Amino acid sequence: MDLSVITTDNLQFTTDRLSISLMDESHWPDFQHIQADNEIMKYIGPILPFDELKAKFLDRIRPFIQEEGHWLTLAIHHKITREFIGSLGFKIDSISDQRAEIGYLVLPKHSGQGYTTEACNVLNKFIFEQVKVRKIVAHCTTVNTGSWKVMEKVGLLREGELKMDFFVNDNWYDGYCYGLINPIYC
Repeated sequence: MDLSVITTDNLQFTTDRLSISLMDESHWPDFQHIQADNEIMKYIGPILPFDELKAKFLDRIRPFIQEEGHWLTLAIHHKITREFIGSLGFKIDSISDQRAEIGYLVLPKHSGQGYTTEACNVLNKFIFEQVKVRKIVAHCTTVNTGSWKVMEKVGLLREGELKMDFFVNDNWYDGYCYGLINPIYC
């Protein structure tokens, strides 16, 4: 695994429709907007008070220092219109196990258009081919159909279902675990 390739310059991607780059200070309004959307956060987590949300944002945009558990968050914009679509992120879940976790949020008006799948495909390619992790994982509640469908569209396999695994917004939810082994290890 090569964590040295996780740099601002290397975390800029373009696809046919998207421009994807690490969030920086200028993305605060976008981060605040997406993290405060009740529809998006219904199965993800609570809407945080301003001070907690700002602290979360500042943690997400701080430089990567090759540590486990630090979420790197990228902004997804439409390539032509530059409209903010959502966010995409990953963290090195375990250095010794060579595992990364991915996650994403997309504004409701952009859901169902394949943007999240397109963004995840380019990020997963980077994580496998450049960082050379052994495995990518993702987790979601079983009722978050849009999220697990994206996981399946990008090739992740459902590896398990955990009963009452997520406590989100005062409710317990079952969770799905997804994973994909880097093809170079198969």
